[in-house]
Amino acid sequence: MVNCLNCGNRNDSDAKYCEKCGANLKRYPGISKTYHRPPVKEGMATSTKVLIIACIVLVAGLGLAIGLLWQTNSGTPVSVSQTGEQVTYKASWHEVTSFTGTYNDYRSFQTKGKRFKVVMSATPILNYDTNSMSVDISNSNSILSSGSLDWGATDALTTKEKTIELTGPPGTYWINIYAMELESWTVKIYDYY
Repeated sequence: MVNCLNCGNRNDSDAKYCEKCGANLKRYPGISKTYHRPPVKEGMATSTKVLIIACIVLVAGLGLAIGLLWQTNSGTPVSVSQTGEQVTYKASWHEVTSFTGTYNDYRSFQTKGKRFKVVMSATPILNYDTNSMSVDISNSNSILSSGSLDWGATDALTTKEKTIELTGPPGTYWINIYAMELESWTVKIYDYY
């Protein structure tokens, strides 16, 4: 038997050409007729495997980072894990300030969030006349909203309350309070952040 030097096929000892690839078998007369090709390694090199694993880890890390950024920017609550404890932040209402009085007043307040509400309440005096309270909420440009509480001459002397909710950027706002024949009034400002 003669092994082909080109493809390694085993041919008959009297063959002049390889039966598989057609290479000339008599071209190398000084070489043993039982030449064996070195074994061919099959599979991937170690460096290729390391490179593939590094790419998979990089893509997974990038996907995780994009997912966290997307969740942060979507306005949903974000969970942050630190030292084994899970901390979840959810926006809620926070009282910014409170004003009380009996007469007209003008005040300013600051907000951090994009929503805030004004809760006004008042109690009228007994005078068998019209009693009222109204508020105007404004920014530096214009009045954003108004609200009022009214009692007629025959209405019961009960405390009334009204809530006005607004949307606006964080900043400074003003509230103008008009009181007519009231025993007392209270205005509370709540910020949502």
